[in-house]
Amino acid sequence: MKLNTDIISFNLPGSLAAEIKGIREKTLHLGRPEYYLGEEQSFLSGHLYIAKGEHLPSRPKIEKGSAVICVGDSLYLPYYLERCGVIHVKSKIDLPRLFNMLTSIYNKYDQWNEELVRILNTSASVGEMLACSQEIFKNPIFVLNASFQYIAHSGYSSLASAEWNIASVKQGDELALPMLSKFLELRELSTDVKEPMLLNLLDSSTLNVNLFEDGAYNGCLTIDYRHRPYHAADYALAEHLARMVELALKKYSSAATNERSALRHVFHDVIEGLPIAPGQRWVLEAVQRTRVYICVKIQFSSRLAQLPVGYMCSALEKEFPKSVAFEYDGAIVSFIETQALRNKGRNCHQVLRERITPLISSMNFDIGVSDPFSDIYGAQLYYLQACAALENGRLFEPQEHFYLFQNYALTELIINALGKLPVEMYFTDGLRRLARHDLSSAVSYIQTLRAYLENNMSISKTARKLFINRSTLIERISRIKRDLNTDLSDPDERLRFLILLKALDIQNKLQMKPEQ
Repeated sequence: MKLNTDIISFNLPGSLAAEIKGIREKTLHLGRPEYYLGEEQSFLSGHLYIAKGEHLPSRPKIEKGSAVICVGDSLYLPYYLERCGVIHVKSKIDLPRLFNMLTSIYNKYDQWNEELVRILNTSASVGEMLACSQEIFKNPIFVLNASFQYIAHSGYSSLASAEWNIASVKQGDELALPMLSKFLELRELSTDVKEPMLLNLLDSSTLNVNLFEDGAYNGCLTIDYRHRPYHAADYALAEHLARMVELALKKYSSAATNERSALRHVFHDVIEGLPIAPGQRWVLEAVQRTRVYICVKIQFSSRLAQLPVGYMCSALEKEFPKSVAFEYDGAIVSFIETQALRNKGRNCHQVLRERITPLISSMNFDIGVSDPFSDIYGAQLYYLQACAALENGRLFEPQEHFYLFQNYALTELIINALGKLPVEMYFTDGLRRLARHDLSSAVSYIQTLRAYLENNMSISKTARKLFINRSTLIERISRIKRDLNTDLSDPDERLRFLILLKALDIQNKLQMKPEQ
């Protein structure tokens, strides 16, 4: 394994009083050391030379990427500092002994790299890779996936950190929300950065390296400096470990396929209106007759609107087993299996509201909820129910945040029935006469008619509703019936007026709503 001057200098004993100078290359580019015997007049790129100060030639050809370990002083050292990496050893030491020290350093990192390669070619376990890297970094290490779930971690067994709360987490657990918020704030969602990033997170500094698969962000490797401080030597080593972890994740993901991921694709394709692929039908056959779902659509409306979608989806799937969640059309869509919502004496909607309210409170989102269903082929219709519940709920009751479709079914039905025409276009001549009366009168005939019909044409109930006496109401109803010129004893006519009055009420609410 190739190293660089930072790594070599870091591993040399302090008794040598070695100082790293000159051009410092961050990449792993230096091969094993070789003696400079004074015969060569060129210092080649990627070569590491050991030489006594008095043996260094005055003005040799020095290629970029070469390095020299100079034992003792040299008049020509400034010339080298401008052209290559230099480790200046000030203490006296014979070259063979120094050579053996360097060989031990290279052996150490060769063994580490060989172990990483062995793990990659056998189990491809990220946890094993982190465990064998403990001796290299001497600090806790963890890996998160793109959904901010822990893939693996090591080195926290002796730490009790309330902030990180990581010592007992298992694979698949999510990063705690307070920690995630800090993580995102400092990283500024810099998921496209290729180089390692040194950040301060809560009570320690960390070195973070983004992980990628086929150019797409796939997670993050983090070294938590709780034992020894960060050293420049860690930069290239962390990057090397990250690339090995990338290969392990790619190997794992290419082999990993499960029912949940397949079901997620099925639901996505169904609400997209795409035909079910033959390879997906086995999923439907497995769940079609045994599971009942509800569809929920989640829309963020606060500072956490930039919360990584993967984090929220994984949180929902963890909270509700056998459920799936994914991003769709700028929102989060989840199909929640109702078995996870069973509670004696309460329906699935009541249980869902109770369990998801803490998330609504902490993340400030709105959620539309469909009716239960078992036919996955019809999932698109129930997705549209969730969309309608969310849209109408946010319009008419923005303070509620949790919206059931059935609470807005009539509203949605009427809005769809009206089409593009204003409700007044559906008025009868009689209803137009009532509307004209209301424009110039303090007494609303339309409000009176609505109360009269809603109370099943009961004079007593309507009078109490309007806080007027019976005789006044009877006289007013008589004038209303005369202007309507319609037989209100006909149930179809009553239904017609109830629908029109409900539509008028909806239209008035929409017109009164301030623009966002």
